Amino acid sequence: MLGLLAAGCGAGSTPAVSDSRQIDMCTLLSDAELSQLGITPSTRTPVDRAGSVGCEWTGTPFALSLERDSQPLASYRARPRPAFINYTDNMVNGRRGARFRVDRGGTDCEQLMDGGPVSLVVSVAPATMGNARPVDSCAEALRIAEIIEPRLPKAGG
Repeated sequence: MLGLLAAGCGAGSTPAVSDSRQIDMCTLLSDAELSQLGITPSTRTPVDRAGSVGCEWTGTPFALSLERDSQPLASYRARPRPAFINYTDNMVNGRRGARFRVDRGGTDCEQLMDGGPVSLVVSVAPATMGNARPVDSCAEALRIAEIIEPRLPKAGG
């Protein structure tokens, strides 16, 4: 059964769901796409914490997490600013979004996208091991968000 579950991951195809609350963030990028980004597909680890579900991977030059947060995008705007560094509203392929750095050093970055009743999150953190080249985490998070955004259900769904 685990083999069948793993075989379905990394498909990178358009989801068959029309509600962002049902999207499987773990399948939005194929193994080939992950590899092209410098991510090791076999490092996939499921995430289920504090209302956020998805997967995370490690790689060089960064680690990646794709998650579906149970809170809508608007809830992030309402949060106290000390929780975020450099919070900025933005757009991802015409979809409302927001970007913020999540650590005091400003190296990790999250790009959120409007999923209607949920937020769809791309998190990038520079690799901490090896000879990883310097990376602009926010630029990478936005680039990955732009890749997966067309595969997501429309925000109204």
